[in-house]
Amino acid sequence: MTREQSFLPNPSRINIPFVLDIIIVSNPEQIKRIESSSDVDRLHAYPTAELPWWVKYYLSATRFHTPQDDNWFLPFESSANREYQKRRSQMDDQIARGYRPQDITKIADLLVSNADDSDLSFHMAQLIAGRFSQAEIPLDICLAGRETLQRLPEAINPVRYAQAKKAHGKLYDFCAHNLLDDYHLVDAGQHTIAGAAKSMVDALHILKENINLPVDKIFTKNPITLQAPRIAIRDSDLGGLLKSKTKPGWTVVIFQIAKAAQKTSDLYFTFGTGTSERACSFMNFFLDFMKDLQMELIDRTASVD
Repeated sequence: MTREQSFLPNPSRINIPFVLDIIIVSNPEQIKRIESSSDVDRLHAYPTAELPWWVKYYLSATRFHTPQDDNWFLPFESSANREYQKRRSQMDDQIARGYRPQDITKIADLLVSNADDSDLSFHMAQLIAGRFSQAEIPLDICLAGRETLQRLPEAINPVRYAQAKKAHGKLYDFCAHNLLDDYHLVDAGQHTIAGAAKSMVDALHILKENINLPVDKIFTKNPITLQAPRIAIRDSDLGGLLKSKTKPGWTVVIFQIAKAAQKTSDLYFTFGTGTSERACSFMNFFLDFMKDLQMELIDRTASVD
C-alpha cells in the first residue's frame, strides 16, 4: 500500500458467516483500482446456481435477471462471456437510431402539463423499448416494470417482494411473446422497458427540477444508478484494503458509483465505474436526449416570459 493509499478510507464490510459477505466501496480511486484488478468480475462470472443465496433471491424480482430461463442483463455478464460482444453490438446499433424531434416535443408537453408518472412511463417505454418490440408496450406492462425491485432493502419486505415478483412475471411474459427476433430478452426487453418506465422517468423529473444547470452537472450530482455489484473471483485483500481476504464466489463487492460521481463530477461514474470501458450503452443517447429536452423546456419558458 502506498503512503497516499493509506490515507484513503477503507471499504466497509458486512460479514455474517454462512449468511453473506458484502464489501462496500465508495472511494472513486479504489473503485477503479479494484475494477481493473483480477480480484473481481461481473456477477454472472459464476453459474447462477453457485451464486450467494441472497443475490439470487433479490435479482429474481428485478429487471436484471429472469429465473424462468436464467437470462442475465448484459452488464452482469463477464467480458469473457462468448456472447458478450454480439449482445453489446446489437444494443449499440439499435440505440444509435436515436430519437425523433417529435419525441422531444411529446415529452416536453407531458412535463409542462405535469402529467403523472404513468403517462411518462408509457411514452418513454415506447420511445426507448419500442424499437425492440413487435407490439406497442401496454400501460400495465410499463407499470409492471416500475414495480420490480429497485433496491436491495426492498427485498426484506415480504409484501413488496411478492408484488415485485408478480410484476416481474408479467413483464417477462410480455417480452417472451413480443420481443423482435434475435434480441436478448433481458437486454432489449425486460430491462429496457423497466428502465425506461422507472429510471428514465426519475431522470425527467430531476432534469425539470434543475433545468438551468448543465446536463452533465445535473446527472453527476443526481446519478440514476446508485451501485454496481461485482463478485470475488479469487482470495484477495483488494490491494491491502481488507483485514481478511475475500472468498471467491461468495464475497460481493458493491461499488457505490453514485457517490463516486458526486465526488468527482465524472460522468463515467454516472454510467459506469469511472472509465469508458464497458460504460452504459445508453450513455450518449441519454445525454443527447436530456440536452435537447432541456433546450425545449427552456425555450418554452422564455416564450412565456
